[in-house]
Amino acid sequence: MNKFKLLIVDDEELILKSLKKFFEKKENIETIVFSNPKNALEYIEKDKVHIALLDIQMPEMNGIDMLREIKMIDPLVQVIIMTAYSSLNRILMAFELGANDYIIKPFKSLDFVGEIVEHTVKKIERWKEIFRLSVNSGGDL
Repeated sequence: MNKFKLLIVDDEELILKSLKKFFEKKENIETIVFSNPKNALEYIEKDKVHIALLDIQMPEMNGIDMLREIKMIDPLVQVIIMTAYSSLNRILMAFELGANDYIIKPFKSLDFVGEIVEHTVKKIERWKEIFRLSVNSGGDL
């Protein structure tokens, strides 16, 4: 079974601890957490991350700017934005910049967040399978 790297960036320590504890129970997910967006970006530059769960409102850098930076480093990272401060403009901007999903805080439940991440994992697995089939068939699907 492949492990997927989930990067969580939030300036609220309680949210980081809760999400890390929740995702550590998942066998197919390795969880890395950062409270500082700049440190998280340094990590992404050195290490492969499959999914990034980003808070939108952080002191050092907001989630929208971080989304832009992540997509410049690795456009294949699947980004999920989470925020208590949502407006239609912010949501649309996040999607325009390549976000895959948007979660409103407070979360319905940790299971709800888990479902969204699992949905993203399934999408990545589907892409990998399509790529594998394409390579094995000489690129003609």
